[in-house]
Amino acid sequence: MGRHAVLFVDDEAQILKALRRVMRREDVEVHTAGCGAEALGILERTPCQVVVSDQRMPEMSGVDLLAAVRERHPDIVRMMLTGFTEMDVAVEAINRGEIYRLITKPWNDDELRAILRQAFDHYDLRQEVRRLDRITREQNRRLQDLNRTLEAKVEERTRQLRDKARELETAYYETIRALAEAVDAKDRYTRGHSERVGAYAAMIARQMGLRSQIIERIYLAGVLHDVGKLGVRDAVITKPDRLTPEEYEEMKRHPEIGARILEPVSFLRDVVPCVRHHHEWFDGSERGYPDRLRGEAIPLPSRVILVADTVDAMTTDRPYRRALPLERVVRELHKFSGSQFDPACAAACLQLIEELGEEFIQPRMHFDIRAFLEG
Repeated sequence: MGRHAVLFVDDEAQILKALRRVMRREDVEVHTAGCGAEALGILERTPCQVVVSDQRMPEMSGVDLLAAVRERHPDIVRMMLTGFTEMDVAVEAINRGEIYRLITKPWNDDELRAILRQAFDHYDLRQEVRRLDRITREQNRRLQDLNRTLEAKVEERTRQLRDKARELETAYYETIRALAEAVDAKDRYTRGHSERVGAYAAMIARQMGLRSQIIERIYLAGVLHDVGKLGVRDAVITKPDRLTPEEYEEMKRHPEIGARILEPVSFLRDVVPCVRHHHEWFDGSERGYPDRLRGEAIPLPSRVILVADTVDAMTTDRPYRRALPLERVVRELHKFSGSQFDPACAAACLQLIEELGEEFIQPRMHFDIRAFLEG
């Protein structure tokens, strides 16, 4: 950065001499002009960073001069030095000349020098910002050129990763379905039960306005809710009659067994408590198990799954009875809302039945949770 220069413009020679004296100890080139035309001529020949002009001058006022400087040399910092402080002059100088400061006569020497230093700093800062902006634009241009060569590679890599993620997700769901089918295979009367419960639970969850992430967890927990039956004797699972008290106690252990089966699987960790508590009663009744939790202490997915599980149990044939009509399902949901069922979950299911009717309980052997969540 070269030496700074200031141009003072005033039609009074004594004022210009006084301004030169003020600046004599400053490392600044001082130029003076007695009128606007002379000032514009100097600026055409001599680089200056700051112009300080009087207002009342013949032929060209200070405002007119500073407006002309703004148009011809927009980088120069413009200031007005005047003994007249009328508001309209200040407003015109700001609007037309976009002045940096308005200084009144008589001035304070120290204050004037300080203001000029600030003006030079302001000029230097703007120039540095422009320099950095030019560098940034050039770097951005180079980066854009580089990006054009990289975009295709990134796009291809992204596509590969997306495809791989989709493959992993598909394998993930297939593994879960295979586990559920292993449970359903133990009893021909419950074939497809796990998938239907997952589908019902997902539909109820969406009806309740839950987030997609929670709906997916509810679906997975619904599909896996009976995985613990793998640890229950086939004779109990497939018994055509009602279970004895001892057999019922053995059957009641399946939520805990299911939780233990799933616990070591890291990607199913969030599902474990949902499976463990899917037979808890909302009112904390002793008929709920295994821990007799009550109300909101029961995980929300478990509360949704209990409704879905009950609906599927009532609407499918069992060894000891035929499937119940939908009207009976509606009565049971109303009857046990608040005791066995969370009222919000029961209400959501009842709304779906009212909207869809028999369509709600149509077989869903291959429910696509991804399409469901995206739909």
